[in-house]
Amino acid sequence: MSAFHYNSRHKMVTLALVIVAAALGFYLNQREQPTFDNGQVKRTGSMVDGRNHGRWTWYYPNGRKKMEGDFQGGKRTGRWVTFADNGDTLTVSMYRNDKLNGPHTEYGPGGHPARVVTYVDDRPATTSGTSSR
Repeated sequence: MSAFHYNSRHKMVTLALVIVAAALGFYLNQREQPTFDNGQVKRTGSMVDGRNHGRWTWYYPNGRKKMEGDFQGGKRTGRWVTFADNGDTLTVSMYRNDKLNGPHTEYGPGGHPARVVTYVDDRPATTSGTSSR
């Protein structure tokens, strides 16, 4: 006599366990959209192969943009802008391969450029500024 007795119910139990495991894995791998206590989204963006990719935007609790820029394969690229919580532009920078490359402009009151530093591979190359005092 065999110790194993065939029972077709084992297929249903196995199927149920596989479905539960798949659903649990899907649920645990979902990245919850981070929000502030007031429900406002903290940031938006997408990932490819576990790295930031494309346009990313960070927000203040009041819903205004805090920072915005693009990633390519997890590295900052192109134009990046930071904002004050009232919406005024604070800085505009250029990135290539996750390093400052090009002008980095700091803005003063009224949205006027206060200082421009040109960078090459994260190192300042030239500086110019205007005094608003």
